[in-house]
Amino acid sequence: MRSVDPLAGPMLCEAAPAKLNLHLHVLGQRNDGYHELDTSFALIDWCDQVELRLRRDGQIHRTEDQVGIEASKDLAVRAALRMQQACADMGKTCPGVDIRVVKRIPQGAGLGGGSSDAASVMRLLNQLWDLHLTTSDLSRLALELGADVPVFIRRQHAIGRGVGERLFELDLPVAYFLILMPPIAVSTAKVFADPKLTRSSKALKISDSPGWSDFMQGHNDLQAVVTRQYSVVDNALNILRKQALSLGIPLDWPRMSGSGAAVFCMVRDVAEGLQFESLVQNSVDKFWRVKLVSSGLPAWRLC
Repeated sequence: MRSVDPLAGPMLCEAAPAKLNLHLHVLGQRNDGYHELDTSFALIDWCDQVELRLRRDGQIHRTEDQVGIEASKDLAVRAALRMQQACADMGKTCPGVDIRVVKRIPQGAGLGGGSSDAASVMRLLNQLWDLHLTTSDLSRLALELGADVPVFIRRQHAIGRGVGERLFELDLPVAYFLILMPPIAVSTAKVFADPKLTRSSKALKISDSPGWSDFMQGHNDLQAVVTRQYSVVDNALNILRKQALSLGIPLDWPRMSGSGAAVFCMVRDVAEGLQFESLVQNSVDKFWRVKLVSSGLPAWRLC
């Protein structure tokens, strides 16, 4: 049931983009249990919508339930609570907020939807609560919520190292990718816990001025684990490879994003992407999602 604040204030909202990991090499496991990574993040124009409305009563409130996610485990709620703690650490008493997330990015897809929602909450609360935290400050707080939350704070394509938090921004032209999402969700924790996960890859060597295709020379170390655990993801990759072959697209371009279950393939232009999309759509049933996306990001502010 929605809790209405009679003194509710202004609203801010923002597009929260998904990401693709063009490559993801696991370099080793650290003493703290986290994994050392070398990866590349391409932010794409498949977005959730995050809406925040100021509350005067100090409450953090989620106005709509998210399927399968308890409020206490919702990254968007946890992000707001962390920002409220940051307020207290600064000696301030911050007001509350109503949080509404319009979900469009599938859950358990390896596309970073939950992390992106959390980052948008933090970015918007920084304005709504007039905190004046820097991007570096927000990134530091964001890392406490998850390794890929900082890249969404910065809103730039990037190479990620460490656990994914050491970011080196990329300025690249618009590229197009076809995403195929089978109707399952994958547990990231289960994938990283698998004893057969490769943990000894080398970082991808790239030039000082890389293009998108340079990152397609890498691979995703999590893919072998996921395709063994979830045969439907292996099937999705084979569908992409078959249709890529018919279009002359390099067969090593189809791959999985993050810990899955979404798989994707870069295309050389939008016309090829539309043709590819049609071929793949005709190869799967209605429960699979097929979407052509670009790295050309929309305007962030929605209201």
